[in-house]
Amino acid sequence: MLSRVIKNLFKIPIVIIRETISITEVRHICLEQMDYDSYWNKRNVSTILPRYKIFADLINRKSKVLDIECGDGTCLWYLKAEKDIEGEGLDISREAVTRCVKKGIRVNIADVSSSTFKIDKKYDYIIISEVLEHIAYLEDLMRKVKGHFNKLVLVSIPNIGYYKHRIRMMFGRFPIKWAFHPAEHLRFWTVKDFIWWAKEIGFEVIDIRPYNGVPFVYKLMPNLFCHQIVFFLKNIQSEPDK
Repeated sequence: MLSRVIKNLFKIPIVIIRETISITEVRHICLEQMDYDSYWNKRNVSTILPRYKIFADLINRKSKVLDIECGDGTCLWYLKAEKDIEGEGLDISREAVTRCVKKGIRVNIADVSSSTFKIDKKYDYIIISEVLEHIAYLEDLMRKVKGHFNKLVLVSIPNIGYYKHRIRMMFGRFPIKWAFHPAEHLRFWTVKDFIWWAKEIGFEVIDIRPYNGVPFVYKLMPNLFCHQIVFFLKNIQSEPDK
């Protein structure tokens, strides 16, 4: 076991060098414009991602869960299988909604960035997984989330402070934060920035769960060595008038 740990630690500088050498790599634009129906038509079948397991570890059995921009419903499908949740999804893409329906997921079409969007029900948990970075005026969305959950909001975002992105910046290139079109990601945070931002809009980050980073160190220094992170948010309780 110790030899395996040492071997992986020696790989870290090699990975850094490789990322430095490949800074000029260009990703081809696959979509003419940012259209989420086209995006889902090009996406392969989704797999069970590590963050879904983090959600499942936290969420209580038979909880009511809303997944905002749920995609093809794989996360809700997994949580139903693992925790027997009462799940509901929202997504802007008709193609994604069609895939949800085939999985037996209760889902509605909704543009959560619209000024007319609202949440009508109250849930135990609200999941916003790899979504916030795609929304320009997401503070409006987060205000609409407040008061509509009993326990926690579970947010997963990419970390712009990840060491690979820092290396690209050091060599004059912005981090590649998209897969099919440059307009995918509109907002960016480091771990520390997200905690600050959440507090500014009335949420407290009570815990974080780093994942998908440099082995053995991403949990110790998530702001530098973790690529994606789950944040557990609750409402900040207003102080009573004195």
